[in-house]
Amino acid sequence: MRRTPEERTLIGLEFATSAAALGGGLLLAVRPDGAFLHADPSVLRRTPFTDWRLPGLLLAAGCGGGYLVAGLLTLRRHRAAPLVSAAAGAALIGLEAWEIACIEFQPLEAVFAGVGAAVVVLALRTRPVSEAQGGSGAVRSA
Repeated sequence: MRRTPEERTLIGLEFATSAAALGGGLLLAVRPDGAFLHADPSVLRRTPFTDWRLPGLLLAAGCGGGYLVAGLLTLRRHRAAPLVSAAAGAALIGLEAWEIACIEFQPLEAVFAGVGAAVVVLALRTRPVSEAQGGSGAVRSA
């Protein structure tokens, strides 16, 4: 079965977001002073973190890993894909809102909040194929 434009867009957003979060998170963890990404640790003053190591690991594991799982499930048209994708999108919106409130506004945060919103919308536009329709748990566009 061919993929719809919505599925292709969702898969692209999920894998691109995963790559960005994994890469950025690992760069922060490797250099907790933020030097690789020009991330000043002083912006963490209103957070429980003193450097970028733990936030980087959380970003890589949580966002990067979560979006990787969502992308793989969507690619396989697994019945859990819409729920996992919507959860990943909502979590990204929440993360960006927290960063804006506790760290400081950066334009990239607005971009990723938009990505999270797009993922939620696209995920909700897909639904599992019912067993009665002869589906094997695959997902099709609504």
